[in-house]
Amino acid sequence: MSTFCKHLSGLCLGLAVSLAAPASLAAPPAGRRAEAAAAPAAESPVADKLLLTHARIFVGDGSVIEDGAILIEGGKITKVGAGVSAAGVTTMDLGGKLVTPGLIAADTQLGLVEISLEDSTRDESRRDEGAIKAGYDPSSAINADSSLLAIQAVEGVTTAAVAPHGGLISGEIAWIDLLPGAHGELVAASAVGVAMNFGRSYAGSRAASLAELRRALDDAAWYRNNEKAYERGAARELVAHPDDLRALWPVLDKTIPLVVRAHRASDLLALGELASELDLRVTVVGGTEAWKVREQLAAAKIHVVLQTTHNLPGSFDTLGARLDNAALLDAAGVPVAIAHFDSHNARNLTQEAGIAVANGLDPKVGLQAITANVAAAYGMDADYGTVTPGKVASLVIWDGDDPLEFSTWAEQVIVRGHSLEMRSRQTQLRERYMDLSDFPE
Repeated sequence: MSTFCKHLSGLCLGLAVSLAAPASLAAPPAGRRAEAAAAPAAESPVADKLLLTHARIFVGDGSVIEDGAILIEGGKITKVGAGVSAAGVTTMDLGGKLVTPGLIAADTQLGLVEISLEDSTRDESRRDEGAIKAGYDPSSAINADSSLLAIQAVEGVTTAAVAPHGGLISGEIAWIDLLPGAHGELVAASAVGVAMNFGRSYAGSRAASLAELRRALDDAAWYRNNEKAYERGAARELVAHPDDLRALWPVLDKTIPLVVRAHRASDLLALGELASELDLRVTVVGGTEAWKVREQLAAAKIHVVLQTTHNLPGSFDTLGARLDNAALLDAAGVPVAIAHFDSHNARNLTQEAGIAVANGLDPKVGLQAITANVAAAYGMDADYGTVTPGKVASLVIWDGDDPLEFSTWAEQVIVRGHSLEMRSRQTQLRERYMDLSDFPE
C-alpha cells in the first residue's frame, strides 16, 4: 500500500471516530498526538473521602436537590443534601453542574464480546447442544482490558448487566462496574438473574419452549428435594445437568429474576401466567409488543426492559412495534427500563430515553428508566440507581442541564468512588488524527 493510501485510510478512520466522540472528551493537550493503544482508560485512585459541592443533583427518584453536596467515603455515598460538609476530604466544587446516578446498561455482553465477527474474542455462550445452560457463569471470562468498557464509561455508563446467550436458558447474569483495566474488581455480583430466550426456535414451537421451561423448573425443584437420593441412583431422567438445575434454585426462591428475551404479546401473556402460577420474579427484555398486554404485565408485576428505537417490525414477533411503547407501559403501572441492546453502543442510553420522552414518557421517568428502574429489574436497587446514602458511588457530572438532550455530554464520570480518566480508544484515535500537519497537502 502506498504511503498516501495509508495516510488516507488513517484519516478516514480518524474522521469517523471524531464524529462519533464529543470534543469535551479530548484526552491529550491540543496539538499533541496520542498513540492509540489497545489498553482502555485507567482510573484515578479512589480517595478515602470525596466531597462534591455546589451540585444540582437529580437524585434518580424524580426529586432534585439544588445547590447540594455529595459525600463519598470508601466508594459509597454517605451523605447527600444541601449544607453537607466534612473535614479532611478532597473537595470538588462543581459550580452548579448537574449530577445524576451513573447510567446502567441492561442485557449487554460487555467484556465477553470484543469483535463480533472474530470468534476468539467471544465468550458469551456455552457451546454445547443442551437447551438448559442455567449453570453457565460467564463472569470469570469478562475482560477488564476490553476497549468497549472505556468507550461506554466515558459517556456515563457506570454499570452493566452482562448476560450470556444461547439455548433456551442461557446462564447466569453478571453485574459489573465499568472500571476499565481493574482486573478482579469489575464484577460486583456474578448471578443477579438467569437469562432465557423465549420463542419457537429453541424447541420447535412456542408451546414446546414453554413446556421445556416448565420441565426445567420442575426438575430443579425435584432435584433440590431429592439430591442425595438422585446421587444414590433414584430413577428420574433430568432435563439438564444437576449443576444447571441447581442454578435455578434462586429463581424458584425469588431471590433473583428470570430474565427473558421475548417480544410477542402472546409470549408475554404466557410468561405472566407462568410467573403467577409458580410465584416467580420475571423481567422481560425486548418487549416490543408489551404495550398490547400492559394491564396483564402490570398485574403480574413484570419489569420490562425495551429499546425505544426498535420501533419498526424486524420479525413476525415484532409486528406491533411503536415509539410510545415505554409511555404506554409506564401509564399502565409497568416498571419500565430502557436499554440499547448493541453492546458496542450501550452508551446511547440517553438518546433512547430522550426519544421515549419525546413520545410521551414522563421526563422524570426517562432518567429513572436508565438508572433506578434498570437496577430494580435485576434486583440491584438496594445498592444502585439513585444518589442516596448507602448506594454505590457511581455518578455522572454533565456539561448541560438535561442528560437526555442530545447535545449534553458527560464531563466527568465517577465509578465506585473512582474518578475516571476520560479517555477511550476512540478519543485516542480522534486525537491521533486531529493534527493533519504530517499529511501531504
